[in-house]
Amino acid sequence: MPFSISGNFKNCERVSLRNFEKHLGIILSENQTQLQQHLMIRRALQNLSGSVSVLSGLSRQELLSFIFILTQFGDIIRSETPPEYLQLESIPYVIEWAKGHYMIPMEILEHLAHERIFKDQGYLFALIPALSIKEKKSWIRWIGVDFEKGGDRDLNFEIYSQCRVLQKPFLGKSLVQESEIRLEQIWPKGKNEYIDWFYKGLSTFYYSMEEMSRKEKDPFLLHVIELIKSGKFILKRLPDTYGKESSYSLVGTVEGNTPQLRETTFQWEVERLRKDSLF
Repeated sequence: MPFSISGNFKNCERVSLRNFEKHLGIILSENQTQLQQHLMIRRALQNLSGSVSVLSGLSRQELLSFIFILTQFGDIIRSETPPEYLQLESIPYVIEWAKGHYMIPMEILEHLAHERIFKDQGYLFALIPALSIKEKKSWIRWIGVDFEKGGDRDLNFEIYSQCRVLQKPFLGKSLVQESEIRLEQIWPKGKNEYIDWFYKGLSTFYYSMEEMSRKEKDPFLLHVIELIKSGKFILKRLPDTYGKESSYSLVGTVEGNTPQLRETTFQWEVERLRKDSLF
């Protein structure tokens, strides 16, 4: 998974980091706290003319390479990546944090998550923040991770990283071909007590899915539930209509429709929940 530059900049390749600093117009140093570095990067990103204009300056091959990294949950390894997606050196949002190891830092992903284009296209990293904190806590508990520390931002990225692991076995495939499905098409109101808890506002959606996963016998519905758990589909609240109850749909995510190619798992990824720092 990608990590934050703030607090960890000394663990990055200096040449790549210098290009990152030059693009943002900042200088990172050991005398700054992690918070100071984070705020400096965030302010610099806000002062840019927008990610769309930044990305529009890339060549076609560079843009394809950047999009590929996004589909791979924000990081790749050169030896495990098709060569046509390795035009990376001139992309300002990509860091070569170690030789042959590339990532889009968390600060960048957090910034891009606010851009409408990534939400509209269905990127998981941009759709997770739109869920309520209760939904996200229910989801991470269902995944089986004891995640109590940190704030909403930390929870967003923890769900994101866990979904990468859960999606790996699917190889980017599923039995559901639609890109968006009305929730009531799958589970009509009044037909299932667990989802009715959610419709009535008595529970969160992801808690209802967890309970349903233990009771459901239909193989196809169990498959749909696993797609939801892994973030291949994510809950989306539809615009309210005056005089009508809230309605929801399940949106297929870009990451969920793409095979995850990285095989390498870093030790710090395994141990990160037991540490205050990523390294």
